[in-house]
Amino acid sequence: MIKVLASIVLMGLLVLFLVMNTPVARLGSGFLIGDGQYVMTYYDLLKEAEVIQVKFPNEDNIKAALVYKSPAKNLAILKLDEAPKVKREPLSFSESNIPPQDNYVFTLGYPWTNTLEDQHTLIEGFLANSGVKFSDWIPVDLALDPVHSGGPLLNRNKQVVGMVLMARHAEEYYPAEISGKHNFAISTSTLKQAIQELKSFKDEKPVKPKAIVSMKEFIEAVRNNIVLIEAR
Repeated sequence: MIKVLASIVLMGLLVLFLVMNTPVARLGSGFLIGDGQYVMTYYDLLKEAEVIQVKFPNEDNIKAALVYKSPAKNLAILKLDEAPKVKREPLSFSESNIPPQDNYVFTLGYPWTNTLEDQHTLIEGFLANSGVKFSDWIPVDLALDPVHSGGPLLNRNKQVVGMVLMARHAEEYYPAEISGKHNFAISTSTLKQAIQELKSFKDEKPVKPKAIVSMKEFIEAVRNNIVLIEAR
């Protein structure tokens, strides 16, 4: 009996040790930029990670390294260890921040279970009426889950105008004058600046844009740009 109890206690201690020493995976989104081997996301997701893995919809998982970080702006860029196999239509960036006269925005939420039946979720919303001029931070009324932070924010013209963050992933960074219960996006001008500062960045060769009309066609064409990031 004593041996049995001792074995149970030892087993419990072993399980506790394994639990306490197993790294907790943090999940977030990101999106491909440049030649397809770079991924933009938010820095807080990665800052304590020893291993970073990028998961593509129904495709291989690829390890990645942190090649650019801006802790002050909660922004990061990863470089994949190898080129992804997925076919995709590159996302295009807006020439400027969101024009105030058109406040419709949307993002594509990464599917949780990554199966053939899953589709990216279309999350539509609007710019929040914050009463401040858009700068590095854009308040948005979008119904986001934590895993969606790091995904692209797009305008009615289907151009990237920022990177979405849930409020709790942004509250340490946005200006105090922006109040209210909103989620946020890092503006496209800030994203472009980060890309310019990354010396090793390689852009894609210009391609003639395809005539994508409907939202369904657009999602199908660009969904492989939106990835899931697992940081341990």
